[in-house]
Amino acid sequence: MELDGPTATSPKVESKDGNLDSLEIIKHEEVKEDDTQEDLIKKLFDMVRDVTAEQLALKQLQITNTICRLKELQDQQPPKATFNPAIANSCRERLEGTLTYLTSELSAIPPAKWTTYKRKLLKFCESEPILTMTFAQRLYKVVDIIYLPEEMDAIPKEDFKRMHSVARICAAAAQALGPEHESEEALAEKWISAKAQDLEFLKKMFRSMRGIYKASAPERTEMPWERQAGERDNGQACGNAQSL
Repeated sequence: MELDGPTATSPKVESKDGNLDSLEIIKHEEVKEDDTQEDLIKKLFDMVRDVTAEQLALKQLQITNTICRLKELQDQQPPKATFNPAIANSCRERLEGTLTYLTSELSAIPPAKWTTYKRKLLKFCESEPILTMTFAQRLYKVVDIIYLPEEMDAIPKEDFKRMHSVARICAAAAQALGPEHESEEALAEKWISAKAQDLEFLKKMFRSMRGIYKASAPERTEMPWERQAGERDNGQACGNAQSL
């Protein structure tokens, strides 16, 4: 039997007992442009659930259209990387190898803090997204792990030398976490240079603020941001002592 459209009215088919019965047609929503993959899968499930062979034949056009639309949406999705333990291990090895050349820079970070950062970096090595990340995306993640916490701690203490070391560590780690044959050294150096300019600006700004503060309150030797940093360190020390 030929169908002119997605819907037929009371078609006559021969049932298993040899009688001609009028099959009940169950109407389904047409495929819409804004349907998601989840919507289409649900519609397919509804179309084939608890139906007879005769009903399934009547819905063939609807099913075909839905499957085609689902395939179209899937083709538009970026390829998903499959997690590979071997790749994760090589990523970890490259990171570990790179860190051995950064002993001078790493010495600028308090050991307890570096232990936390390194644990997060190694966990990042084992994540699926890292396999398809660009250098810029990896650097953004490494900055979130290392640079931002260090910035919160070191800048109020005006420890700009420490932040220069942290910037180099971040750039080197982001490179090490990439594919083996990727070369982004020029981009890494450009980012380090930009961070160095930012730090130089902050250094001058703090020097100016210190001069203004001392002129207005010469009897005070501790700057407000130094006092806040000290209070934060004391609070963290108390918290660590309580957790022991």
